[in-house]
Amino acid sequence: MFQNISKKYIDFKIRQREKKSLRKKKFVNFQEASGILLLLSSGNKKEIDEVMSMLGNEKRVSVWVFNQQENSLKNTANLNLLTKKDISIFQKPSEKIEKKFLSEDCNLLIDLTLSEILPMKYLLGISNASCRCGMKKEGYPFYDLEIAVPAKIKGIELLKQILYYLNAIRTK
Repeated sequence: MFQNISKKYIDFKIRQREKKSLRKKKFVNFQEASGILLLLSSGNKKEIDEVMSMLGNEKRVSVWVFNQQENSLKNTANLNLLTKKDISIFQKPSEKIEKKFLSEDCNLLIDLTLSEILPMKYLLGISNASCRCGMKKEGYPFYDLEIAVPAKIKGIELLKQILYYLNAIRTK
């Protein structure tokens, strides 16, 4: 019951924000991306390192992770942890987190969350990135490039699929 209220609240806040948004939608292929913003659902150091190595060192990459358990991960220059302390009872990230997220200068957002995580959904919905990519999910009308994949896919495999399409599609 409370989860449904939180979901409706997050959806309402996203719609409210979209009305004021200055986002310029534009497809950005991987070569054109000057900055990449990644949303992850797991705080696994090994997975984060693997994702970062797949993207290479040529691009400015900022990773946002919803970290539900306390572990050894710490915020760094390009790794931002979102914890339960950073969200309200309705699952909305704090103003401080929101401002930091919106200050990221990235034109490509890649959502690697495999299920609905309301704080990450909110960040995705308010992002100013020109191009948003992710896995097809019910109730997520935010993507400019949406990929339908098998239900049991892992985050790394999803990233490989997204990168394949971002590299294959050429823009003028």
